[in-house]
Amino acid sequence: MLVPSANSKSISEYCLSEITQKYKSGNLSAKPATQIAIHVNNDSTFYISKLHNDYLVVKQKGEKKIFQKVEAKQYQYGEINELVLSKSGNWLWVNGDETDYIALINTQKTSIKLEKLIPLPKVYSKPCSLIEEWLGNCLLEQGHYSYVLDRIFITGHSPTLFGSSNLFTYEIIGKNIKLLKTNQRIASILVDWQQQYPHSLIEISKPSGIIFRDINENDIFYDGEKFTLLKKCSKK
Repeated sequence: MLVPSANSKSISEYCLSEITQKYKSGNLSAKPATQIAIHVNNDSTFYISKLHNDYLVVKQKGEKKIFQKVEAKQYQYGEINELVLSKSGNWLWVNGDETDYIALINTQKTSIKLEKLIPLPKVYSKPCSLIEEWLGNCLLEQGHYSYVLDRIFITGHSPTLFGSSNLFTYEIIGKNIKLLKTNQRIASILVDWQQQYPHSLIEISKPSGIIFRDINENDIFYDGEKFTLLKKCSKK
């Protein structure tokens, strides 16, 4: 959690305290949604749903007919875990075991249509050489959706010739993909590891933002526009 210093007004005067909480099996998060409802102008409701492991289908409420079927391909393993609709309602995050996608939604007067799915930038959870990538030995990193900022973030390594560290962090809003740059490279995004998979971001509601950690173990607050280095909380 963010802790303000005495009389602090600027976010730079906050520090991030460590939260230690034993995991309780009875305190499980709700099952991630794999069906999303969208309402169109004529008061019709359409559902975007997971079908089998890696397909999305569009159906109208009360109808058995499939209006559209789109593959969110998981190339080697896994399935679609979660669907999250953006606040704007015009794009959808498809959280897959292996590959995540953005699905653009074209809302028409009487129906909806999924545009071509856009895969998130390909980065790996650990440093990866070009030969290891070619052999399929590198594990893809997963994206994380921020509810307070309404966008997706992904941090990981791009492959290099000899497998050296090569970290990149991307911010995705619909079809817009932005490379984020800080003074020191971002090493990770803080997530709730006590939660059942898929893990959610640790988010701050006021002020709204998320927390990155750079390669020097510094915590950085990001509000969707600017980065602020957080102080270390003193231990009492």
